[in-house]
Amino acid sequence: MAHDPGRTEKATPRRRQKARDEGSVSRSSDFDGAILLWGNFFLFLGLGGATLALMAQQVAHFLQMAQPGALADAGRVTLLADVLMILGRLLLPFLGLNFLLALATGFAQRGFSFSAKPLQPKFDRLNPAQGFQRLFSTRAVVDLFKSLAKFALLAWVAYSVLEPRIPLLLATLKLPLGQSLDFFQSAVFALYRNVMLAMLVLAVADFAWQRSSWEKGIRMTKQEVKDEAKDADGSPEIKQKQKSIMRAAARRRMLAEVPKATVVVTNPTHVAIALRYDEEMAAPVCVAKGLDHLALKIRERARETGVPTLERPELARALYRVAEVEKPIPRDLYQAVAQVLAFVYRLRGAA
Repeated sequence: MAHDPGRTEKATPRRRQKARDEGSVSRSSDFDGAILLWGNFFLFLGLGGATLALMAQQVAHFLQMAQPGALADAGRVTLLADVLMILGRLLLPFLGLNFLLALATGFAQRGFSFSAKPLQPKFDRLNPAQGFQRLFSTRAVVDLFKSLAKFALLAWVAYSVLEPRIPLLLATLKLPLGQSLDFFQSAVFALYRNVMLAMLVLAVADFAWQRSSWEKGIRMTKQEVKDEAKDADGSPEIKQKQKSIMRAAARRRMLAEVPKATVVVTNPTHVAIALRYDEEMAAPVCVAKGLDHLALKIRERARETGVPTLERPELARALYRVAEVEKPIPRDLYQAVAQVLAFVYRLRGAA
């Protein structure tokens, strides 16, 4: 598989999910085949004796059914039912196991991913030029060499098992049938076991190669990573607009709290701090603060609602620096604020 040399960055989780949605997943058919062979092998070892006994029983039953006059109309129905039953009892365990193994190996390799996109018709595949191009592509050549290498390895394994046993296999023609079958069974077992071991090794290697090839195929360029991060965080224009909306909402909330304030401390025009205090509070609370235009809005709102406004430039600047909206003022400003509140209370008492 040819890879773009410019794609040097590992795929992000978003890119991986997009590849899965498009039906691109890492898959090794050799791994699937090896697991199915091993599963059927162990199932046959476990159920082989019972399966052979069942087959012998059914053969005897069919031989009885084959007697003259046994296959009447009712007998044919019985025979068909028996054939279906024996096929079900023989094949269902293997079919069920293969179905479960196929699901398990698919989930182990690819996880759970469902996409209908691979089922959509692709008319570009009908183009003969593209067909020849895929036929002689680098991937096709690699797959061809892989197939030849696998065939050569399996042929060598089979030869290494059978070559020393060929004289004995020929000698079984002169042995009793039972001994011949035992030796033939052991030879087939050794052949099947060694071939499956070789296929398992090939499957693991193919799985690693397919995974590596898939990882390289979904790599990203540095620009694509930056663009994805930008899309995930939002464009600067959208983020700036969101901040503006949040600031406007915060200003509206502060202006709505100004009528509840006890006093507004100003600088006298550039800074405005609205403070609220009553006997049940442990310390005065800053309910609104602002500079320039917002300070003007706070003063106007205070004047409209009758909240006293005092010019204390140094205190206003200090409160603006350290006080937080909807939180008590710092302790080091208690005395200065207490003097302002006392002055406000004296004004209210005089009124």
